[in-house]
Amino acid sequence: MGCRTVRPQPELVRIARMADGTLAVGRTLPGRGAWLCQDDPSCLDLAVRRGGFARSFRSPVSGAAVAALRSAMAADQRR
Repeated sequence: MGCRTVRPQPELVRIARMADGTLAVGRTLPGRGAWLCQDDPSCLDLAVRRGGFARSFRSPVSGAAVAALRSAMAADQRR
């Protein structure tokens, strides 16, 4: 969604929009999902700048939800 690079599925992470408007990381979460590169923070930046989240989820996404997603993905990378 962000950098639009085709990668194998293990190198991607699925972002789902939950009913309360938050964003969560998980391959099996219900609802609409969008895929980002797992190890490239610039892919998330591109998705935000290009409006990829709103387009993929067909509804607006708050800046707070994106900030929470950014910190969750950064914590996962440190593991």
